[in-house]
Amino acid sequence: MKSLFATQVFQGPLGLSKKIHDEIMNTALKLNGIDEEGVRWSKKNYPNGYTSYASLSRLHEQFSVFNELKKKLDHSVKNYSKGLGLKFDTGALEISTLWVNVMPKNCYHAFHIHPLSVVSGTYYVSVPGNVSPLRVQDPRAGLFMTSPARKIQHDLKPKKGDVILFESWLNHEVPPHQSDEVRVSVSFNYDWNNR
Repeated sequence: MKSLFATQVFQGPLGLSKKIHDEIMNTALKLNGIDEEGVRWSKKNYPNGYTSYASLSRLHEQFSVFNELKKKLDHSVKNYSKGLGLKFDTGALEISTLWVNVMPKNCYHAFHIHPLSVVSGTYYVSVPGNVSPLRVQDPRAGLFMTSPARKIQHDLKPKKGDVILFESWLNHEVPPHQSDEVRVSVSFNYDWNNR
């Protein structure tokens, strides 16, 4: 038997210094106190939580600490895309967006993809006990038709300091967060810049 067209996901420690990691945590928690547009958007689209996705989505250009994170991500994404066998004859894979997510108890993020990007992922800043996983769905799920029942979702359990990378077409969600402590993460997209 051969395995064809496997979905490859990377999960592992990013190796950020404790100082940078802690500064990211402090900055993420302060953003919802100053980001009025993000708070308004989150009330409608990110139940019970805060995300800077629709307001401050290029944090690597706005805060030096997130630029330090970007430098580490660049290296990991380059290795991941090489492992996928992606080749860019013209242009390059470059970060396009980077934003924070603060999830208190009962906050969730429904299934979605990241259109127009190539590689997406999340860096995990605060991962309390009983943390919600990153749930990914088999991309073939809608094609099984008369197939017998099978597992079509997989839960990735993040650890503090981990990065998870996946191709942007992979359907994923964060189920309702059950801990009384906040779950804090930084998500990002890398696009094919073909200038």
